[in-house]
Amino acid sequence: MSFAAPKGRTTIKVGTFEIGNETNRASLVKAGKTDSQRSWENSAEAVAAAIVDSDCDVMGVQDLGDVIGGRSENGPSLQSVLDKVSGEGVYKLFIPGNKNANYPLDGHLGRAAGVLWKAGRFECLDWGISWLSGLYDKPGKSSELKFGDGSMAMAWVKLREKTTGKVFVFASAGTNGPSQNDHGKPIKYPEINTANCTNIVKILQEDIVPDGTPSVFVLNSHNATSSDGYKALNSSRWFDVWDRLNDESLLSEDAAKQINTMNSEDEKRLQGGRPDHIFIDGFQIESYAVLRKKFPTADGSLHYPAFHFPVVAELAF
Repeated sequence: MSFAAPKGRTTIKVGTFEIGNETNRASLVKAGKTDSQRSWENSAEAVAAAIVDSDCDVMGVQDLGDVIGGRSENGPSLQSVLDKVSGEGVYKLFIPGNKNANYPLDGHLGRAAGVLWKAGRFECLDWGISWLSGLYDKPGKSSELKFGDGSMAMAWVKLREKTTGKVFVFASAGTNGPSQNDHGKPIKYPEINTANCTNIVKILQEDIVPDGTPSVFVLNSHNATSSDGYKALNSSRWFDVWDRLNDESLLSEDAAKQINTMNSEDEKRLQGGRPDHIFIDGFQIESYAVLRKKFPTADGSLHYPAFHFPVVAELAF
C-alpha cells in the first residue's frame, strides 16, 4: 500500500525478516515436515536473494544461529551469501556476539537478532546489545527468566545517512521465548513474552533513544495483539505501522485481511497471524508490504526462503 511522499524529507525503506536458525531448519527437514531445499545450506542464497530483492536500506533479522551468524564454519554465513548475491560490501551486517566465547551468538540457545544496512548509504555511529532479561548487559540465568528471556537480546545501531547527515536508530529483537529453561523445566511462555516486551520499551526509552531521535524497532513476537506484551509495546511512543494504517483505514481490503507474515512448513498456506512487526517513532509512513515471494534454492526449485516473509515499510523523516 503506497501513500504520498512528504516533501523535503528523506525516505528510507526498512524491513524485518525472521530467517530461521539452521538447527531448527535441519530438524524440520529430518522429520519430513518440510522440503530438504529449505535447509539453511540449500536456501542460504535464496534468503540473500530475498533480502536483496526487498531493496531495504535497513533490515532487522532474527533467529540467527551460529552458522548463519558466522560463528561456525559448518555452513555459509549470512554475510557471505549477501556478499555473493549483492556484491561484496554492499550490505553491512551487525550481529552482537556473546562476551563468553563458549556460548553461541546470543545466549545458550544460539538465536540472535541482527541489523543489516546498505553500507554505501549509511555509516554506523554507534551500536549495542541489550539483553531482554532486564539485566541489559549480560545473558540472564534460568532463575531470572521471570524477568524476561535471558537467552535473547536486542541488537541496535545508530546510523547516519552520508548525503544528508540525518541520524536515526534501528533496533531488532525477537520475543518468542524458549519453551523450557536450561534445567529442562517448563516456563510460562506468555509471562516471558510480556516481560520481554516491557523490557524492550524500557531499554529503548532509557538506554538507546532517550533523546527522541527518530527510531525504528522491528520485532518477531508471537504475542497476540490483545496480550499484555503487545499492549506494552503499542502504548509506548513507538507505534505499529500495520496497526496505524489499519486504524486509519489506509490498508487495502486485501492487505487488511491477509495479515499473515508466515507460511506453513509445506508452503501450501499462510499461517501464524502477524508475528512480524515494524514499530516507529519520528517517521511518516509511505508504504507497507508483506513480500510473499519464492526464490530458487540449491537445486533450482522455487521455495519460500524462510518460514516467515520479509515485511517492509517505506518511511520518511
